[in-house]
Amino acid sequence: MVHTPVLAREVIRFLRCRQGDITIDCTVDGGGHAEAILRACGESGRLIGFDWDDEAIAAARERLAPFGDRVELHHDSFVQGLQALAPNFANLVAGILFDIGVSAAQIERGERGMSYRHEGPLDMRMDRRSTKTARTLIDNSSWQDLARIIRRYGEEPRARTIARRIALAHQRRPIESTAELARIIEQSVPRPFRNKALARTFQAIRIAVNDELEEFEQGLRAAFPLLRIGGRLVVISYHSLEDRIAKETFRRWAVGCTCPPGLPQCICGGQSRFKILTPRPARPTSGETMSNPRARSAKLRAGERLG
Repeated sequence: MVHTPVLAREVIRFLRCRQGDITIDCTVDGGGHAEAILRACGESGRLIGFDWDDEAIAAARERLAPFGDRVELHHDSFVQGLQALAPNFANLVAGILFDIGVSAAQIERGERGMSYRHEGPLDMRMDRRSTKTARTLIDNSSWQDLARIIRRYGEEPRARTIARRIALAHQRRPIESTAELARIIEQSVPRPFRNKALARTFQAIRIAVNDELEEFEQGLRAAFPLLRIGGRLVVISYHSLEDRIAKETFRRWAVGCTCPPGLPQCICGGQSRFKILTPRPARPTSGETMSNPRARSAKLRAGERLG
């Protein structure tokens, strides 16, 4: 499956790619955004890419091979990758991109166990080197633990009911496949709410398996020191949990003075370190969502380092 990048034009516009720039693609996937960035930043531009999915890295290597040594790809989480770059790349990077979430290729491959629409083992790992799978998560969680996961990461109002049904079914025998889990969820909620409950519960378990939100928060913190003054950070997210993290982090960086309100003058010496470029997130056009339905829920936020 060829990777179709979401909001590619907007990514290039906000990254403001220029000749000789160093850009980091924290979630290189199949290389769609990376290819667009490399074309935009001229023959002297460089790109460093990370992905914890071995299949994504293999696809990106093939797609980006024509760019030769201008590309450096690593099969690694972006947190570990960014931290490893810190000693040599602090204050040098022109742009950093995060395209957060599960990819279309991962969803469509049943053996990855990401989707209730495709039968496969109960896996859901982004990084297949990890020993933590959806099955081991369910095996080692109480119904209360599962309810918290489904409520927090899926924002599912029927989390307790679904969690109890999963735990009860697991007591009878281990849940081994996506189809088995989907049937349990379907039996837990009224018919009109089943599709949303399925999507939310699978999302929640996947996020928990991969510690995705914690990874994203740590990744943003690790990314900021690498940006040069005037460097740009771009985030694409697909659901409210990730978008909220990006929004709140950007706002926190953009705050200057932290003195209590009412003081006649600033005494903290605080200065804003970040300029928000998207007061409202950029969204895909109707044309893009028609040609690439995955883009429908995408939101892009961007900012620039000031200091």
